[in-house]
Amino acid sequence: MNQHREIKEVVLVIEKNDVMVKRFVAGIWPGPKMFTGFQYITALQLDAVEVFQKNKVRAKTKLHSDHHTVDVDFTNPIAPGEKYVYEFRLLLNPKTIQHLGGLHILEWPKERLTEINFLRSTGKIFFSSVLAQIQADLQTKTRTIVPGKFAKSLTSHSRKTSAIRIEWGHPSQYTLNFQYTITNQGSVTASDIELQAYIPPTTKFQSVINPLRSDLHIESDDDHNSLLHINAGNIAPNSHRTIEVSMNLLLKGNTSVLLPNFGSWQDYSQLTKTKSIGKALLAPSTYWPLQSHLIQELVQALKKNAINASQFIILAFEFVNQKITYEINGFRADANTTMLTRKGDCSEMSDLFVCILRAGGIPAKIVHGWTIDLESHELEAHAWCEFFSPRAQGWRAADPTWGFLTGVSCQHITRQREGLIPDQHTFSWRFKGETDLAIEEQISFQVKK
Repeated sequence: MNQHREIKEVVLVIEKNDVMVKRFVAGIWPGPKMFTGFQYITALQLDAVEVFQKNKVRAKTKLHSDHHTVDVDFTNPIAPGEKYVYEFRLLLNPKTIQHLGGLHILEWPKERLTEINFLRSTGKIFFSSVLAQIQADLQTKTRTIVPGKFAKSLTSHSRKTSAIRIEWGHPSQYTLNFQYTITNQGSVTASDIELQAYIPPTTKFQSVINPLRSDLHIESDDDHNSLLHINAGNIAPNSHRTIEVSMNLLLKGNTSVLLPNFGSWQDYSQLTKTKSIGKALLAPSTYWPLQSHLIQELVQALKKNAINASQFIILAFEFVNQKITYEINGFRADANTTMLTRKGDCSEMSDLFVCILRAGGIPAKIVHGWTIDLESHELEAHAWCEFFSPRAQGWRAADPTWGFLTGVSCQHITRQREGLIPDQHTFSWRFKGETDLAIEEQISFQVKK
C-alpha cells in the first residue's frame, strides 16, 4: 500500500499591524491521477491568500465569502510519483486579533503550528502559553518561539479553542471600583460598623496602587492577600450608606517564556521539611482530601510515569485539563467528588490540580479572582492556581481550565489566594446594636487609555 507522506510546517509571522501564516507543504504525490488542486479550510479568518508552487510559480486561488475556505488550482499539475512543494501565505483578517487596551491577543485554533516569528515592529511580547524559550536574532531583531508538544495537546475549555495564546504590545492600566451599599433594615441604630473585604493584592503577577483614605486600612494575611478594613461609623434605622473604593492595577504578564523545568524532587523535599511554611502548604482542606484513595492512586500512577518532579506537575496538569469535562455547575465540589464525576468548572479543575500537587509533595494554592470579558469589559468570577517552583525561586501561576501552565493572561485579575487559610470569605462585617444589617458589593472595571 502506497502511503502518502507529507512534510508540513506552519509559521506564524507577527508584525505591528499584520499577522500572516506561512504554511509549507512538501511530499510525493501517491495518487493514480494528476494532482491539480484542492480545497483548504481553516478556522482562522482570512483577508487574503497567495499560494506558490516550487520555483515561485503562483497557483490560482479563490477565497470564499466565509473567509475560511480557499480553492487552490495548480498552474503546474503534479504527476503521480512526482515531488511537490507549495507554500501558503495567509493574511489574517484584523478581526482575528482581539484587543485589551494596548495589547493584541491571538488565540490559535486547534491546527498545526510549527513556530512563531515576532518581527522587529511587533513590540513587546507580554504573554505566551506555549512553554518554550524565546530565541532572539540580534541582527534582524526577530524573536522566535517554537511551541512545545505539551502546549499543543492542551485545550482552553471555556473558550473552546486550543491553549496556544500569544499577547503582545503595551499593557494598559486597569481601574477597579468597589462599591459597598450598607443598609440598616432594622429599627435600632447600627454602631461602629466595620467592613472587611479582600481586594487585589500586589503579587509577582500584578501591581496594585491603592489610594488610602483616613477611614481605610489595609493589612496582609498569611496568604499575602490584601484585606481592606473600612470604618463605616453609625447608620440609623431604615437608612443606608454607600462607600466607594477605587484602585489602579497593572498586570505583569509572562514576558520570559520558559520551558517547564520547575525543580527536582530533592528541591521539593528540602522545601517541605516538617514545621516549615512549605510543609504547611501541603496540608489538606475541605476541598483537598489528600488521603482520598482516588487521589492517592492517581498520584502514584503519575509519579510512576514521571521521570522527575517537573514532569509530575506536567502530567497532573494534563490529567486535569484532558480528563475532566468542563461543565458549569454553580458550586464548589471537593477534589474527590471531581475524580468520581470527572466533570466540573474552573473551581473543580483548580481544586483538583492543587490537591494532586499537594498530595504529591508540591506546595500549591488556589487563586480566586476574575477574568475580563474582551467585548463587554465586565468581570467574570474565575479560579486558577499557583504552585511553587524552586528553580524559579517563586510561585508560578497555572490555569487548568484555560490550559496555561506557567502564567496567566492579561484577562486574569487576582483577588485572593487560598493556601494557608482555607474557606476564606470575600467580605464580612461586624457592628454593635440589635438590628439587621445588609451589605451589597458591586465591582466595576475600566481600561485606562
